[in-house]
Amino acid sequence: MGNIKETYRRISLDDYGSKLHLQEEFLSKLINHKDVKIPHSGVVRERLKDKRVFVVLDDVDELEQLIALAKEPRWFGSGSRIVVTTQDRQLLKAHGIDLVYKVELPSRLEALEIFCQSAFGQKHPPCVG
Repeated sequence: MGNIKETYRRISLDDYGSKLHLQEEFLSKLINHKDVKIPHSGVVRERLKDKRVFVVLDDVDELEQLIALAKEPRWFGSGSRIVVTTQDRQLLKAHGIDLVYKVELPSRLEALEIFCQSAFGQKHPPCVG
């Protein structure tokens, strides 16, 4: 689920309504079904507790977002993997996430090579050398 920070900010509901809306979007994406409506916040746990999932929660910036989408590991089936991207390491600690991998940005040259590979299909265009 991409850009959670922006999605959460666009929702103009109370705290519970915002969490419920995030969970509806989350389930919609996981089960590939548009406009899933859920009556209460326990539905995510009920629907996914026996399912092995791989979830990426991108650009999380508030603890409430993590609580709404992945409060506890037991919400998901055995073998599930949840990846959270954030710029706030304290947020991960506050949620009890111990396995943290810090990703370094590529150098300018590496970034240009990645761009050229993606855009032009070649790693070394004439301008890179």
